[in-house]
Amino acid sequence: MRLPDSPLKFRSSELDPIAHAGRLRQRHLLSSATEGLSPTPMPLPNGHCVLLLDDEVEVLEMLRDILLQAGYQVLATTKLATALDILQKHRLHLIVSDLYLGHEDLGYQIADAAQLARPRVPVLLLTGKPSFDSAAEAMKSRVAEIAKKPIDPITLLNCCRRTIAESQLSQRNADLEAQNLVLAGVLPRAIEAKDPTTSGHAERVVHYADSLAKRCGVSEDERASLRMAALLHDVGKIGIPDAILTKPGPLTADEREVINRHPKMGYDILASLGENHVVRTWVYQHHERWDGKGYPEGLFGDAVLLPGRILILAEVYDALAETRSYKAPWPVPKIVNLFRDQAGRQFDPDLAHLVADGLERMGSRFFSAQPGMLF
Repeated sequence: MRLPDSPLKFRSSELDPIAHAGRLRQRHLLSSATEGLSPTPMPLPNGHCVLLLDDEVEVLEMLRDILLQAGYQVLATTKLATALDILQKHRLHLIVSDLYLGHEDLGYQIADAAQLARPRVPVLLLTGKPSFDSAAEAMKSRVAEIAKKPIDPITLLNCCRRTIAESQLSQRNADLEAQNLVLAGVLPRAIEAKDPTTSGHAERVVHYADSLAKRCGVSEDERASLRMAALLHDVGKIGIPDAILTKPGPLTADEREVINRHPKMGYDILASLGENHVVRTWVYQHHERWDGKGYPEGLFGDAVLLPGRILILAEVYDALAETRSYKAPWPVPKIVNLFRDQAGRQFDPDLAHLVADGLERMGSRFFSAQPGMLF
């Protein structure tokens, strides 16, 4: 006897009563075969909903029982078309599908549809015939994981938990990245609107900092955070009065005190970055000095991590090389002399000499060279 085409959401009462006690949440029967799909999903508090798709009734029932006893909500069907309908109408956290569904359909078809769902639904593919070709197809179809049939309960549950956890982590990271992109796009433009003479400053500092970080062997993860910090390093200037920010001449002591607040303001503004605390830290520290005479904390030497020290130097280089309201751009030899003079004072001595030597040999091309090249 085959299961009906309509999906079934199984009752916890079908399970062993011992397993039921204290472990299972209340479940409801969806509609019968003649009633079709329920118009709306019936989620349980804090439960993950899994869709099972397999053309073998016995296998489907075994998988159902395992997942129900583990506390999952379960929707199940033997038909690909029904599974595709469920995917459109229900909030799913995972799809567990056989690779071969009868004579014509394949589990990859539900996997492809799951990739187009919003949010995307991860797919665990089961097959009794694992091969290189099936693994390659899984990568192509973006199947989260392949497991071999027959699958024991512990392996199944481990695969389900891992796949759902990885999918949720990936979604959180994607959401955070999207938020950061908005943040990184809006805030630098707001700064430039206050001081048009700094137009392009943030983007150039990103380029200089990332180029120097490559040369210094900074990891890709740290470089990604460094690029974000470079883009947002002056965000605190949003809180500085325009009259001080765009003043054409030297600042008074009081005005300098006001402008020196912008690293702390930036740190506070970026509180929403949450887990990416190093971005806020490097924004906060981008006016520190190697000799401890910087601000706001007066940190000394490598108390500022290497990516932060790179940002300090890259920011100064752009300020020197570009026109500002209070100065004309400096020629390369003058910049080289300053970096050499300030090695071990304002800047990390190794970084300062590296950049001074590179600028002397290559000019501004030093920041465009291929990674791994010394000069």
